[in-house]
Amino acid sequence: MSSLKFRFERFSRNNVLLSALMVALGLVLFIWPGKTLTLAARILGIALLVGAAVSAFSWYRDRHKVSASYTSLAIAILCLVAGLIVLIAPKGIITLLPKLIGIAVLLNGVINLAQALELRNVGQGSWTSSLVMAVLTILLGAFLIFFAFGAMKAAVMVIGGVFVYNGVSNLWIESRYKKMGR
Repeated sequence: MSSLKFRFERFSRNNVLLSALMVALGLVLFIWPGKTLTLAARILGIALLVGAAVSAFSWYRDRHKVSASYTSLAIAILCLVAGLIVLIAPKGIITLLPKLIGIAVLLNGVINLAQALELRNVGQGSWTSSLVMAVLTILLGAFLIFFAFGAMKAAVMVIGGVFVYNGVSNLWIESRYKKMGR
């Protein structure tokens, strides 16, 4: 029984530590979303450069073997170029993803708009709600395209807020759970 109690206490300490770290990470994400995104992009750029070095070394080591492939060299070059681009322009990379999603959403909204107008042409009574939803979809897609970095910062802030809430709620529940055991 003593072993079980020791495991529970160790789990409890780890849970408290993890929850406190979650609160701290959440606050960092919430307070500095732009810097956090830029740091994440830079880490990605460094990881790509390390991948380039590993692939280049692999190709160099095996270049004289019959089974040697230029795939490792091609991967090294691609990772090197991608890593340098990410390091040189991290905000450009950060804004690329929401813009691509925004284009997809915008195109989907245009298709929805055409469908709503077809509903109107055939006399379907619910075409106005379809029209409103299509226009809203188009506006949201345009927002992601034109305000991509702001959208990413807002998303990071939401994630940070969720982390803070999760960590605080874990700490609260843990404190109630400990009181129950006393």
